[in-house]
Amino acid sequence: MNKHFYTLFFAALLLAGCTQNEELHPSSGDAPVLQHTGESMPLDEFMLWTADATHGLVKAKEMSDISYNLSYMPSQYMACLELKGTDYTKEELEKASTHYAAMSYFNFRISIPKSSGELLKYELGSAAEYNDRIGYMSFRMEKDLFLVQGKDTLYPGLFHFERIYEIAPYATVMLAFDNEKFSRDKEFTIVYNDALFHKGYIKYSYRPKQLIDLPSISGV
Repeated sequence: MNKHFYTLFFAALLLAGCTQNEELHPSSGDAPVLQHTGESMPLDEFMLWTADATHGLVKAKEMSDISYNLSYMPSQYMACLELKGTDYTKEELEKASTHYAAMSYFNFRISIPKSSGELLKYELGSAAEYNDRIGYMSFRMEKDLFLVQGKDTLYPGLFHFERIYEIAPYATVMLAFDNEKFSRDKEFTIVYNDALFHKGYIKYSYRPKQLIDLPSISGV
């Protein structure tokens, strides 16, 4: 699982470039969410549907000049990232999708929309602070991202941050929660306690069954 997880992280970064406008300017996450019908659609439409903030899978919070975006990635989305660049059958897609069905996967991106420099150098005080930020995102940040449902708190079962140095004014981590440890039939909230730029608790709420009965890919 971990090898796939790290490989998919790079693919997710590439795909994020195709949907950057949707991710940098989505709704707040509190707007009405369109009803999911479970319909089938071609791959390109499926990817666009998933990235469309009106469907509630992509959520954003703006804190002064910093954007915090959380994107849910369905199991078929994850499977497409794994199989990207290859010719695959419907059976191979279904097999890959099953591989990711046990967990709920998210991309969490912090960005400075009006900047072009490296995110971790934003308003930097010293070289020591820069190294501390790298260490934080690599090893400590996963303790500040968690899922809350009722009185229960769940930390990511998988978490990965990959440095991209100075090529973009954002940083992205991929995280996943074990579906057996929370109920997707009930409301839950994913929380980030921002120890990077100290903006406090940033929360993303999901309605009951919002991640269930999503569209699927047709025409493979």
